[in-house]
Amino acid sequence: MALTKKKPTTIALPPELDALLTQAAESRGVSRSEFIRQQLQLVLEQYRPHPKPKSAGVARRLRERGDEAERFRHLSR
Repeated sequence: MALTKKKPTTIALPPELDALLTQAAESRGVSRSEFIRQQLQLVLEQYRPHPKPKSAGVARRLRERGDEAERFRHLSR
């Protein structure tokens, strides 16, 4: 990942979090910065706008079409 496409941000961590960050990043085999990016991406996903599924309202439209037995009775002859 090229630094030119990233915006640098500075954070201040207490010593115990700094030590945990180092330990966690090493256990994953990534840099501290990459570990922070990965974890932030997971946490911030809940704030990303997600489109509503296209299937919304399908059940309502199916009920409006009528009873299936009535619609397909000509096939059971």
